[in-house]
Amino acid sequence: MAALVCASCALLGSTQAAAQDYPQAQPLSLIVPYPAGGPSDASARIFSEAISEYLKQNVVVENIGGATGTIAARRMLSGKADGYTFFHGSPNELILPTLIHKAVTFKPEDFELVQAITTATIVVLTRADLDVNNLDDLIRLAKSRTDSPLTYGSVGNGSLYHLLTERIGKDTGITVEHVPYRGSSPALIDLAGGQIDFAVLAFQTSMIGLQEQGRIKILSALGNSVPEPLKDIPKPKDSEQLKDFDYGIRGGYFVKAGTPEEVKKVLRAAVGYALEKPDVREKLEIEGRIVYHPMTAEENEELWNNEISSLRNLIEVVGFEPI
Repeated sequence: MAALVCASCALLGSTQAAAQDYPQAQPLSLIVPYPAGGPSDASARIFSEAISEYLKQNVVVENIGGATGTIAARRMLSGKADGYTFFHGSPNELILPTLIHKAVTFKPEDFELVQAITTATIVVLTRADLDVNNLDDLIRLAKSRTDSPLTYGSVGNGSLYHLLTERIGKDTGITVEHVPYRGSSPALIDLAGGQIDFAVLAFQTSMIGLQEQGRIKILSALGNSVPEPLKDIPKPKDSEQLKDFDYGIRGGYFVKAGTPEEVKKVLRAAVGYALEKPDVREKLEIEGRIVYHPMTAEENEELWNNEISSLRNLIEVVGFEPI
C-alpha cells in the first residue's frame, strides 16, 4: 500500500511539474481537420501567430483532412492530455459524427472547449432566377411543388446543413430533395449553373461576389446574429414560419479531456489575447466570421454542453438514423 501511495504521489508530482513548465518544454501542435488553403486553415494560421506571440513558443499548424474531421479528432485523442496538442474545430467534427456515424467511437465529452472563437453564419442561397425573396417565399414555393420537389445542395449526408434543412421540412411540412456534395465549392458551382434550386452552406465572402454578378441570390441567414456583410439580408426572426430558428457554427479551440487546469488556463489566456488583437479580429471579420471576446472557463463549458444538447435534440426531431 505504501508503495502504491508513493507511486501515486510521484505521478501527481510529475503531472504538476509538467503543467508548471507549460508551454516551454516543446512547440505546440495545432490540428486543423481540413486541408491547407481552406477557410478553417486560414483562421487557424491567423490565430497561431498570435498564440505563439503570447506563449513565446512555436505553434505548428498540422492539417489532417478526411472523414468529416474524425481522422484529425482521433489523432488528437491518441496523444497526451497535456495541452501541447490542441484542436481547431467545431461541432461539425466533434459532435455530429459521434451521433450519426456508427463507426465513430469517440464522444463529444472526450474534448474540452478551452475558448470559443467565432461563429460562421449559415445561409440559404438560391439560383438567381428562382422567384423567391425570403424564407417564407421559399417555403410557399416548396409547398406548391408537390410533383417536382425543389432540389437543394449541402456538403453531405448528415452534415449540419442537411439536418437543418430537414428540420425546416419537419417544422413547415415541405418536402425537398437533397443533393449531397463533397464541399461547398461544387455545390456553389451547380447552384450558379442552375442545376439545383437552392443550397444551405456556411457563408463565405466570395458569395457576395457571385450575387453581384447575378449568378446566385443570398436569400436568408439561418441565425439572427450575422456579420457586417450580411446585415441587410433577412433572418429567421423576420420570417412568419421560422421565427424560433437560430443556428450558426461555433468554432473554438479544444484540448483532450483531462488536460490539467493550469495548462488550460494558460492556453485560454493565449487564445483570449489573440481574440483581442485588432488585426486578428479584422482578418476574421473580412472572412465573414462573427468574432467572440474571451470567455471564462465556466462560460466555455456551458456553451459546449449546450451545443451537445442542441444537436442531439436536432437529430432526434429530424429522426435521422445513424449510418
